[in-house]
Amino acid sequence: MAAIITPHEQDYWSHVGVSMLDKVIHTSGHHRYQILEELGRGSYGCLFLGQSLVDNSYVAIKVLSKTGLDHQQLELQQLEIDIQTSLKHSHLLTLHGTAHDNDYIYMVMELCDQGDLFDYVLRTKLDEHQVTRLFVQILEAVEHMHAHSVYHRDLKLENILLRTADDDDQLECKVADFGLATRERFNMEFGCGSTTYLAPEHFDDQEQQEDGVNTTGEDEQLLVYDAAASDVWSLGILLIALLFGRNPWEEATSMDMAYHEYKRNPLILKNQLFPAISMRCYRLLKSVLSPNPADRPSVTELKHQFLALDRLTIDTDFDDESDSGLMSCDDDTSDDYCRPVGIPTAAGAAAIMAKADKISWDSAVFSGTYHASSGESWSDMVEEDEQIYDDMVSSSSSSSSSGVSSLASSMYRDDDDDDDDTDMFIHSQEKGSWWL
Repeated sequence: MAAIITPHEQDYWSHVGVSMLDKVIHTSGHHRYQILEELGRGSYGCLFLGQSLVDNSYVAIKVLSKTGLDHQQLELQQLEIDIQTSLKHSHLLTLHGTAHDNDYIYMVMELCDQGDLFDYVLRTKLDEHQVTRLFVQILEAVEHMHAHSVYHRDLKLENILLRTADDDDQLECKVADFGLATRERFNMEFGCGSTTYLAPEHFDDQEQQEDGVNTTGEDEQLLVYDAAASDVWSLGILLIALLFGRNPWEEATSMDMAYHEYKRNPLILKNQLFPAISMRCYRLLKSVLSPNPADRPSVTELKHQFLALDRLTIDTDFDDESDSGLMSCDDDTSDDYCRPVGIPTAAGAAAIMAKADKISWDSAVFSGTYHASSGESWSDMVEEDEQIYDDMVSSSSSSSSSGVSSLASSMYRDDDDDDDDTDMFIHSQEKGSWWL
């Protein structure tokens, strides 16, 4: 979530932005970089374009304030630097070096001049080849992290940066923002990340506790969660966002109608929410988005299974993956059927979902700031539709199939409706630059 910048902070960083121009910083290894211009700012940092005074290459220089931070927050800043320094991979953002003075930390990183994956998906309709190429790069980066016992905990489109490959014009991904990364695979820091990408074990959900997720059983006390399995869940949500430009639900709790129905019958992911998903891709996503983290594949298994897919989507107008055009409501039986439902124009989920605000943590909390997030998905940005709400209430006693159909009708818009891309995308209120 992008931190809210107060007028005082705006004035402070405006002054810093001006005072930093042309400043030369010295990093380890006797490298020198000159700050050229400001690229952006947040509550606790600025991002600048810099240039090496050794080879004239361009870099990004992230300047973080140390003012007002306590000892623990300073340690967390240093942990981010240590983790990023220790990881070397072609699809992880490279940290060239750091410098410190009394007031600031300077992080010199490779420059990604093509923005982030969130903005790219907003303005570009990706074909399957592009999705596969980009997603495999992300998988390889996360696989490298996990192999070195580092877990990102904030995987989302906004934290995937893009640059043009040196040897051709194709884009390559760089996983960035290690502000929430940890070396502790099992811990109790629940809620790290962005709400729409968080796995269900992060939420204090009574229904999930009754199902035995994150509980001791009889005592029903919260246990540690598996950060590796949590990363895999986020990768599943990210893949859906890459393919369709939206997330399947706001948050993975029983209070979210879409997730509640998915947990009851995972096939609604294929039948109601995203009919264009191929059955093989659906089965992979069903595994990745398993409510029980123990049932999810490792990132290495996910990569192998993903590469084995022959197709990610189908043409719903021409392709038919079942004999009668009907998909079984249960993968293991053919006795019960429900018709696939198209995705009509969206109506406001805000009118349908009356839920308590949830807290989303992002790297801002480790820079000395914390804000509660509404965890909004794309569906929160559309106008409220009281008629849909009334229909949902009046049909609450109808069959589960019709309930799911109403859910799909009220929450999702037609894939072919491109009039306003920003209305169909995910949690824009949380949209913020990776470096904040």
